[in-house]
Amino acid sequence: MKTFWFNYKYSYSIVFFVFTLTLTLLFQSCDSPILHNKKSEGIIEYKVEAVDKNHPLAALAPDKAVLKFKDNKYRIEMSTMGVFKIIFILDGSKKTLTEMIKFMDIKNACIETQQDLIKEANLYALKFKNTNEKKDIAGYKCTKLMAYYVSNPQDSFEVFYTKQLEPANIYDLSAYKGIDGMLMKYRLRKWGLELQFEAQNVSLQQVPDEEFELPSYYKVITKEEMEKFIKDLQ
Repeated sequence: MKTFWFNYKYSYSIVFFVFTLTLTLLFQSCDSPILHNKKSEGIIEYKVEAVDKNHPLAALAPDKAVLKFKDNKYRIEMSTMGVFKIIFILDGSKKTLTEMIKFMDIKNACIETQQDLIKEANLYALKFKNTNEKKDIAGYKCTKLMAYYVSNPQDSFEVFYTKQLEPANIYDLSAYKGIDGMLMKYRLRKWGLELQFEAQNVSLQQVPDEEFELPSYYKVITKEEMEKFIKDLQ
């Protein structure tokens, strides 16, 4: 009887151990946002609106954007009625920004170099003034800055960022260089159109490396050709 009870307890322990180990490995192998708490990887959904409603491209401005970030890379995707889609992929290691536009059957992409990005950042250069104001955005504690365009100091706007998320220097080649955290409310100028972004939801989860690669079905064109394409849409 004692031998039977010992064998039963031993067998039960083995089964329980195997079950627990299997369950742990299963959850570790899945992209489970519940178990994932890496502060430099996840997805943010932003509300988006055009600052100047009368701009020629305002009609094509999206109302939301999805940012996927992973260490020193990010991918932001915006779409207008599913017809006009813009994707930016920043690679902090290569110091490049890949721009993709999908419009009807057209799928164009261009790759901006470090020199291109610095030039554009200087074109829309910003200065920041610290404030003592704090605000919760999408469940994260954020610090408020006042931003001013160097070329026009009268043009100012609010910027909020959080240190609770830790992207790895993804703003180094932009007008937001020096921001120590993740931008939760900010503005972006591209092709003359100024958009305002405000975070609505944050999900800390694993993002596949493939999200930061240029799909093969996009036609790579020059920066000048891309700018002409955008100008022709106005």
